[in-house]
Amino acid sequence: MRRYALVVLLICIAITPVYGKEYKSSFGLTVDIPEHWLVLTKEELKENPDLFDFDKEIFGNVDKNLLKNIGSQIKSGQVEYYFNQKTSDSSFADNINVGKKIGKIPENNTQLREECNLAPKQFSSYFGREIKIYQCKLVDINNLKSLFLEFDGVIEGTRNIQYSIQKSPSVQIIITATCKNSVLDIIRKEFNRIVLSIKM
Repeated sequence: MRRYALVVLLICIAITPVYGKEYKSSFGLTVDIPEHWLVLTKEELKENPDLFDFDKEIFGNVDKNLLKNIGSQIKSGQVEYYFNQKTSDSSFADNINVGKKIGKIPENNTQLREECNLAPKQFSSYFGREIKIYQCKLVDINNLKSLFLEFDGVIEGTRNIQYSIQKSPSVQIIITATCKNSVLDIIRKEFNRIVLSIKM
C-alpha cells in the first residue's frame, strides 16, 4: 500500500499543473477548484501523453502494473484526480478523486442503517485491514441526495472523506478526499467547500 502512496506522489510531481477557479468535469459537473489543487484528467493526458512515460527515472522501481492501472483509469475517463500541492509531502499526496458508478444511495433510515452496518466489513475486505467508519449519514448537496462517509484510508495514517451524490435515479457521482491524518482538518474544510460548489 505504501507503493500506491508513492505512485500518487510521483505522478503529482511529474505532471504539469492545470489551474482554474471553475473546472468542468467530464462527469457532467462543474466545481470550484482552488489554485493550489492540481488537476489530472483524461484530457490532460491527451495533451501531455509523456506524463505516463514509465521509463522516466522518477518512477524508479515502482510497480509498473500499478502505474499502468492508475494511468489506464485516468486515460479511459473512469476517474479524475485533484492533488493538494500545499499539504502533500514525501510520505503521501493528499488528493481528491472523482468517478461515477451505477447504484442508489439509501432512501430511508432503515436502508441507511443497513449500509452503515455493512460498510466496515466491506472496506476492511477491500483494504485488507480493519477499517473504522467515523461517520455515515445522508446529506443534501445543493438539493441532491447524498451519502456521506468518513473512514480510515487504505494506507495507515490516512483518512477518506466521501460523498456519493445521486446524479440521476441510477447514477452516482463519487467524490473522495484521501489525506494524511495530520492534515485532516485542513483537507476536510477545503473538501467540503469544493463539494458545496458542485453544480450538475
